Amino acid sequence: MKKHLLILCMFTFTLFLIGPAANAHIVTFGDSNNFWPGWSNSTGDDKNDTIGIPNLTGGQAEFSSGLLTSLTFYNATLSSSYWGVISPGDLFIDVGSTGTWDYVVKLASWKTAGKSNPDPTADNYNVYKVGLPLNDGSGYILSGVDKTGDWSGYLIRDNHPVAWDGSTGKLGTNGVSGFSGWGSNPAPEYTFTFAGLNVGHQFTIGWTLNCANDVIYEKIAVPEPATMLLLGFGLVGLAMVGRRNFLKK
Repeated sequence: MKKHLLILCMFTFTLFLIGPAANAHIVTFGDSNNFWPGWSNSTGDDKNDTIGIPNLTGGQAEFSSGLLTSLTFYNATLSSSYWGVISPGDLFIDVGSTGTWDYVVKLASWKTAGKSNPDPTADNYNVYKVGLPLNDGSGYILSGVDKTGDWSGYLIRDNHPVAWDGSTGKLGTNGVSGFSGWGSNPAPEYTFTFAGLNVGHQFTIGWTLNCANDVIYEKIAVPEPATMLLLGFGLVGLAMVGRRNFLKK
């Protein structure tokens, strides 16, 4: 009786430890690309991770039962007199990392990138299912060109996608995403939240600013909840074998 009770206690304790981990996972990502693949502009921009501000250093993705629940981006620039000219572009998501954007969180309310673009406040924003190829020359709002038009007096990353133009590949909304908001002063992090977005076993994210001065393009592997459960059952099995051998001695 005592033996069975001990095993039951060990089993319950193990499930208590692995239960939350089996359902909620956090995966970190960095900032390993200066520009999106296929979007080099063949200038000195290509060699620079940042051109001015801000400095996005990566972030973290959070999952619940294998579904994406949030994306947080870290910002290392916490003070700047030029912050007022920067506005975030749209968030792009490529399910399966196939080279085609499947979803876009539409933050940008503007049609042309420039220093006068309004900032998205903390609110819910539509998630569109788009099917937009990464290397497609159409379908994007581009950053613009150094010291030209509304960027007069400013250096930017030239002609890089910053937002979806809404005219190509639109298949309708796929729910909403919460966004923590972009204000006139820098914050250490910016977060998108989802009710639970199915992004497969691997996905790619793309995000940048209206000036494309710092570009995020990262592949993220989705942790599988079943792996943690199997690990937990394996630990219980080892504990049972160890207990049985101990009682034989």
